[in-house]
Amino acid sequence: RPDSDRMPGLIINGREVPVPGRKVVNFLDDPRLTLKIPEDGRHRAADAPVSLIVLHTTKGIPGGKDKRSQVIREGLGPDIGAELRVAKFWSTSDLQSGAPIVVDFDGSIGCLADLQTDMGYHARLMNTRSVGIEIYQGAGAELYRGQLDAVADLVDVLTAEFGIQRQMPDRYRGALRRLSTGAADFVGVVGHRDGDNNRGLGDPGDAVFDVLAARGYERFNLVTLQDRAVWRDRQVRINARGHRLTVDGLPGKKTRDALAAIGYRHGLWADLMSPPAS
Repeated sequence: RPDSDRMPGLIINGREVPVPGRKVVNFLDDPRLTLKIPEDGRHRAADAPVSLIVLHTTKGIPGGKDKRSQVIREGLGPDIGAELRVAKFWSTSDLQSGAPIVVDFDGSIGCLADLQTDMGYHARLMNTRSVGIEIYQGAGAELYRGQLDAVADLVDVLTAEFGIQRQMPDRYRGALRRLSTGAADFVGVVGHRDGDNNRGLGDPGDAVFDVLAARGYERFNLVTLQDRAVWRDRQVRINARGHRLTVDGLPGKKTRDALAAIGYRHGLWADLMSPPAS
């Protein structure tokens, strides 16, 4: 395509999907960004659903031995080429780790793999069903408020594209067994910290979840299975409108299709309109 016709974006099953108002560079634009397969990720099974978005920070502060508080600076930060820095680190590190998306201080987004056909090694047993997002964090434990707004814009697009319900844990409780064992009974947005204790609170911290909550993403107590109870009630109400859903509290494809049929855009209960980009 001529450059003037291009809408640079995320790569999802071979399609280029823009994030409105945000600069995106992908591995087709710049091959240096390509996630190394099979060292730092692998191809996803053709029929594997993507039902989770897992949020990370690159430094994971506070966590481990570094207990400093996370610093949230106002506005947007500088473009430091975070996507190239992170891609180079993963490609040269002996660790088998990587995530397919990196968000820089200035809100620009790097897409390192096809989000449908490839998965990164970023969240252990949650890898097979998730897309991982690394939010670049500086040596001073800093993130930028505008950067977190960009993450929320990105998550808005991904939830719409993959049909992931806009829900998340209500607060941090450490790793939750239902997530650490693979998250087969949850669809939504979580942090690395919710499925693995090896990093801690700052992976990704509370601030990004507060941004999502302000947009209308629902918070549920995943320990008491509050989300399952709420969705069972919703499925009963949907069935009262002529559908025949299994009332199991799992908002999968059939529930999403039924919601779409009765007017919920993308089949998502929390049908959001994103605020303007910072």
